[in-house]
Amino acid sequence: MAKVTFGNHAALRVRRGERERIRRFYRDVLGCKLNRELEEKDDFRIGDDYYISFLYGGTGGKEPDKGAVYAQADALSDEGFLKAIYLELKTDDVQGMRQRITDFGVKVLPVPGPHLYFQAPGGQVFRLVGVNEDLSKYEGNQ
Repeated sequence: MAKVTFGNHAALRVRRGERERIRRFYRDVLGCKLNRELEEKDDFRIGDDYYISFLYGGTGGKEPDKGAVYAQADALSDEGFLKAIYLELKTDDVQGMRQRITDFGVKVLPVPGPHLYFQAPGGQVFRLVGVNEDLSKYEGNQ
């Protein structure tokens, strides 16, 4: 059987009104690099090899996005994102990053357990974990 794995690129449709808050959070709080700013999207690099694009509506006018349509009407609401997918962020300083994230003013979700679950600007939900944390109890391999 063929094997699959997650790739290192993601794209999210978000509301244009969140653009500056998204930039401040991903660049200034999480320390991501803003690789490209276009009218209709921003491309960030998270860590060494993960890339995330925020699509603000409009039509891709530059390569490799030429002709792509980023319909603003397709962006989820904050409540829709809460029901969509939870992503995981890893850090080597859980307490320090937790403080930076909560100081920024994100919506903290009331999920029991040791991890911070929060809704980032743009609506995405994340769980914050340590890079060396043993997460095997969440993997069903015990």
